[in-house]
Amino acid sequence: MSSLETHHFVYVFPSTGGDSGGKSDLAGKHGTQPFHSELELDTNPGLHMVRCSAGVFTADECCRIVEIGNSRPQVSGGLDYHRERVRDSQVAWIEPHPDTHWLYHKIAVLFSEVNAQCGFELLGLIDPLQYAAYGASQHFDWHIDLGSGGACVRKLSLTVQLTDGSEYQGGDLEFLDNIEAGRQRALGTVTIFPSFLAHRVSPVTSGIRHSLVAWACGPSFR
Repeated sequence: MSSLETHHFVYVFPSTGGDSGGKSDLAGKHGTQPFHSELELDTNPGLHMVRCSAGVFTADECCRIVEIGNSRPQVSGGLDYHRERVRDSQVAWIEPHPDTHWLYHKIAVLFSEVNAQCGFELLGLIDPLQYAAYGASQHFDWHIDLGSGGACVRKLSLTVQLTDGSEYQGGDLEFLDNIEAGRQRALGTVTIFPSFLAHRVSPVTSGIRHSLVAWACGPSFR
């Protein structure tokens, strides 16, 4: 949760304006020295945290999601960047439908609970739920979920573990500053994190890893 804290600034940006020639001009803010000032900020030191909760979805619910995902058209989740395969997987999109409304509602509650600590302005989901399957040698290299187009308004990301970790090898969900991937491998585990955190799914060496992904969106960060 955010709180007000005083921080020392070595330099405070002055106000900016334009002169008659169109060049930017600086003007000092009334009552504030540009160098070495103490300012009070709304600070959230836990903003970078990864929230991981086991057993959020039951085994029956996970099985139900897999059945729904497998019934939808499967497409390649391949993604290339500078001729390198960043992502290699199969995905399907689970649209809102009477048989999936319960899933959307449950995910909405999970986002709301975590956002109580993050304090983001969230409106909902722009993309349908994404069901993913990673087989042998498939992976998703280091990336962030915040990007261009519709991805520019993603704020929180959610992953549901739909396969027990004992049924496949590799395929760990890892974060640059927190590689404790074993915590996310239990069936029904939910992991929620800010969409600007770098993460990856390491290569699967055997078996198949199934997961469900959602992104909570809202107005751009400011």
